[in-house]
Amino acid sequence: MSHRTILRAAIGAVSIAAMTALSAKAGTPEQVSAYLERNTVEWSGRSFPTERLRASYEARAFNPIWTSGSGLSEAGRSLIDEISNSYRDGLDPLEYLGGLRGFNEVSSENDAARLELALSHAFLTLGRDLYSGLTTPSVTDPNIVIKPKTVNAQQWLEGAAENGPKEMLRALRPNHPQYGQLRQMLAGYRALLLRGGWNPIDAGETLKPGMTSPRVSQMRDNLSARGYDALQTDQPDFYDDGLKEALMHFQKRHGLSADGVAGPQTFGALNVSAEERVRQLAINLERWRWLPRQLGRRHILVNQAGFELFMVDGRKTVDRRRVIVGKPFHQSPMFSDKISYSEFNPTWTVPTSIAGRVLLPKVLKNPAYLVENNYKLYRGWGANSAELNPYAVDWSAVSATKFPYRVVQQPGKNNSLGQVKFMFPNKFAVYLHDTPSRNLFSRSSRTFSSGCIRVEKPLDFARKIYEMQGGMDPSKVDSIISSKKRTRVNLKEKLPVHLAYFTAWIDDNGVPLFFDDVYERDRLVGRYLF
Repeated sequence: MSHRTILRAAIGAVSIAAMTALSAKAGTPEQVSAYLERNTVEWSGRSFPTERLRASYEARAFNPIWTSGSGLSEAGRSLIDEISNSYRDGLDPLEYLGGLRGFNEVSSENDAARLELALSHAFLTLGRDLYSGLTTPSVTDPNIVIKPKTVNAQQWLEGAAENGPKEMLRALRPNHPQYGQLRQMLAGYRALLLRGGWNPIDAGETLKPGMTSPRVSQMRDNLSARGYDALQTDQPDFYDDGLKEALMHFQKRHGLSADGVAGPQTFGALNVSAEERVRQLAINLERWRWLPRQLGRRHILVNQAGFELFMVDGRKTVDRRRVIVGKPFHQSPMFSDKISYSEFNPTWTVPTSIAGRVLLPKVLKNPAYLVENNYKLYRGWGANSAELNPYAVDWSAVSATKFPYRVVQQPGKNNSLGQVKFMFPNKFAVYLHDTPSRNLFSRSSRTFSSGCIRVEKPLDFARKIYEMQGGMDPSKVDSIISSKKRTRVNLKEKLPVHLAYFTAWIDDNGVPLFFDDVYERDRLVGRYLF
């Protein structure tokens, strides 16, 4: 079902509810209490459990929240409005209103009691979806480990009864500025969709300024439909400077090289439909609901899809820098943790899989490879494992799948981890670190690592961390690096870090940005949302 169909169906359901609910009656406390003694209650063909409702209604002597003698109470009408507007959060109102059909069935106080409980169930379901997400992150992708949040049914229902459902649901939404801005952005793109969106551009050659082609006119119309001004001209097929400026702005917003040259990647972004953008925004709103409610007054957020890292102090971004993330077949995971220490002049213990798959072929080709690249070889993984001479090993007898040795690269300028790593021990064995391949930061798409996050100008990043968190005088970083000794320095306070994935983002100037779904995670989440 398309978003347009969902929206129209939701509006119809709300209209029916608003008209028929006025004839509803309120269930008496005795009847509400009686239905709560059952394990499940049925309304309009749907059954729902009552267990999580009992404590709230007991605390209020089983008096109804949503119904009154004249039909729906003020809180009930407000709840219907909130449910009908849940599409603004990228949710489907019919998921909640569908369970509330049948207001015309309210012909007795028993029916009213069942409706009362059905409304509470709908409220808690919407509240849960706004608070922690409709989907289950670990189901959509094994590289996503995000703890589910707990539904506090009694607190939520009491809050809705006291302050109204609108205020309670507002409190359950993520309070991060990005969520509110993406929500506004969703409304804007939904308006573009209802106006017809934009037409795709025919396949063909790369277009450059100064060229003339019917596809230039198509590109002009495509950008005009998005709201770009001053693109009308007497020569629509001619690629002029005005169109170039608009396209460069579009390219920058979509994570592309802003050169004004319309090649395959640019046309791919131009041909993403308005409906697909609406879906993309809904998916990214969902990801914000997965994150912890409090990211930390001071925290690090890595947006893997945008290849950027943000250091936040209070509500202010105090540092941002480019990052390199995992290859599509070695995806960087999504989870939250806390950086506890930095290690300067680090060693790198090569994972067995990388040693067998990557290092072994190089050693077979060049027996001096380990020595030339400052690796030490050990017989095994035990603390007392003997160091071996790489030249004395019969490498032809070693296989990639059964690599018995431990390989450790020593500190140095060519160490794969560079000069520093930032540690938050986790089951994925990933962390933030430097890299000797610093030329890769100039690429627009940066999926080059084996899962860890490589940070641009990491020593400067380390100074900023210690300046903000304490634990060491930031000026000591240079002397530690000069010592060439492996040195661990704890942070005074652990620093929350969130490895996230957003393909839609709002920059500091309020400009919407879209990024490629390099890990195809949007498609996975979309299967659950739509």
